[in-house]
Amino acid sequence: MAACDDRPNLVERAILKLGEPKNQARLLQVAWRISLLMMILGFIIIIRTIYPEFM
Repeated sequence: MAACDDRPNLVERAILKLGEPKNQARLLQVAWRISLLMMILGFIIIIRTIYPEFM
């Protein structure tokens, strides 16, 4: 099966789709929520380490 040079493959199309501003904003929101969750979990671990009987 011959590949056509003028059509991008699936990976290139996915990267181009992720490069759109609407999708970049959505990715930024998800990354922000994940980092916030990780920070909260880190604080819980720190508090439980310092004060084991706190929670």
